[in-house]
Amino acid sequence: MDKMNGAGVNLITECKYPQYVNTEYGAVGKAASTKDLPNTAQYFNFWLSAGVDTLELGNIVAAVTEDGHVTFGTVVELRNIMDIESFLSDFISHDFGDPTVNPPSDLAEIVIAKVNVIRATHDRIKPIGRAVVYYASPDGVSWGLGMDYAKTRGVPVGVMENGDGSFVPIFLDDEFLIGPEGSHMNMSGISGLATKTSLVEFLLKGILDKLVKSEKRKVAAVFFNVKGKDLLYLDKPNPVYETKAGDHYVERCRRMYDVLGIELAPFENVRVFAPYDRRFDGHTKSFRRDGKVEHFIWELGEIVDDIPTLFDNETWDEAVEAVYVDIKDQISRQPITSYDQLVAWLNEERRVVSQAHITHWRGHDKNDFYKTAKNLDALGGLYDGMICTGGVDPVDIPLQDLYNGSIFVIDLQAINDRGQAMVFNKILTRVYRMLMDKNMQRDFDSVVFFIDELNKFCPADPTVRAPIKQSLVEICARGRSIGVSLFGVEQFMSQIERQVVDNSSTIIYGRTGAAELMTDNYKWLDPDMRNRLTTVPRGTFLLKHAKFVQPVFCKFPFPSCVPGDQFEEEDIVRERDTVSAFAFRRDL
Repeated sequence: MDKMNGAGVNLITECKYPQYVNTEYGAVGKAASTKDLPNTAQYFNFWLSAGVDTLELGNIVAAVTEDGHVTFGTVVELRNIMDIESFLSDFISHDFGDPTVNPPSDLAEIVIAKVNVIRATHDRIKPIGRAVVYYASPDGVSWGLGMDYAKTRGVPVGVMENGDGSFVPIFLDDEFLIGPEGSHMNMSGISGLATKTSLVEFLLKGILDKLVKSEKRKVAAVFFNVKGKDLLYLDKPNPVYETKAGDHYVERCRRMYDVLGIELAPFENVRVFAPYDRRFDGHTKSFRRDGKVEHFIWELGEIVDDIPTLFDNETWDEAVEAVYVDIKDQISRQPITSYDQLVAWLNEERRVVSQAHITHWRGHDKNDFYKTAKNLDALGGLYDGMICTGGVDPVDIPLQDLYNGSIFVIDLQAINDRGQAMVFNKILTRVYRMLMDKNMQRDFDSVVFFIDELNKFCPADPTVRAPIKQSLVEICARGRSIGVSLFGVEQFMSQIERQVVDNSSTIIYGRTGAAELMTDNYKWLDPDMRNRLTTVPRGTFLLKHAKFVQPVFCKFPFPSCVPGDQFEEEDIVRERDTVSAFAFRRDL
């Protein structure tokens, strides 16, 4: 660090941690504390060196103090100050308003940066005074963020591009991502601009490459595809790396894979499941039609307890619920083992009740029984492909076949929101019980669940009926101890249950609208950092992790698998005789 003696000669105080500071780039500024902008133990200010134009919000700098210690921090605010008294005086100096005129004297102009402190090489908590500020080296960024776990427990999530042009690999602590110390990841951002699904795919690739293949952890994954083709082609390579080879951004993506030590290859051990479709070959209600999707369909007994959750409050009121309790009792007493048997039994009961002198059915008003029976009649059509009808044999999703490194994709985009919620909750509950059962033989210790549009299943509004909301809250509160980790994604974080966000050890913010940024979820951010989220490009996100003192802006590459909406199969029968397998999908 530069230090001036009384004669004005430069003296050099040796930095005690030169490996943490990029001295080759040169100093980017010098810290100062003024009456208007005093330094504190939490942040400091510095003026930017003349000619330095690469510093931006989110950069991590290293301030070297006179004792040779280093204080690391994140740039959270930038101000430009000129030696101008007022706009009026500047207007007059430009020949009364001609912007092309050079003023008669040069103006002093400086940039002031505010830096939130991350960590220091000394143990004293105090404001820094005069200090020369440099860019932190990659080792300095890693040490400052506390990523000492990177080699043993690190899960790559992206790179931080510092102002000196360096790519710094950013790792999450697996013990705070998939347990047991912490767990769960939540991500929000504008649809189509935040690239949320792509980031989750990249994060899963990092988990498999760094933890599973190295035999550090035993992890399986269950992903729910709730819209389009987003997750249907995890096993197909992303063609962008071949079709756009040599493109500047594509080569940057390749560099990110190299820096993070991730293999640029699609996923292995992927199985895709979808509801049964009786109308087409392949028998699956899925956009993927290459014969690689397996169907599932359940018998009545599998869903009998979940039927009330498949209807809204107006269709399924308290009176209907009371009737259904008695119907469910008869289902077990008869016994009624199939949906077709249930419909036949209801028809007979209605025939008996329809007699003029009968006003009640087993103590319930006859009209309430009719309404319940009508709902149950409609079930087969509303949830076609989920419930066995017409002699179709039941086929379950073979969760017992999950193993270390395997991925199950459950394609639910052909089912309405309540059907998606029922399937999600059923599979989540089964896996939860598998992990709780210490006597069960299994080849994994942790399971990562991913679901998009989380606001539909766990809304913040308490008046909205969400049958699986409590299950999700319980999983987020206790799942880390048994190995269940929820990766949830939504457009608006403010619209999901606060407990889900608060129990997530990793929170990621993609590009976000200005109105959303005004909600309480974002008030902890510095204003400039918060406003930057309105303009971040695709592939850039703000990362908040339990092990980091300050959030970090990161970049991540194109995923190694093909985005579903870009995949084109040569052997598809064009649009399946113009009959859409998904025409029935409507919210009730």
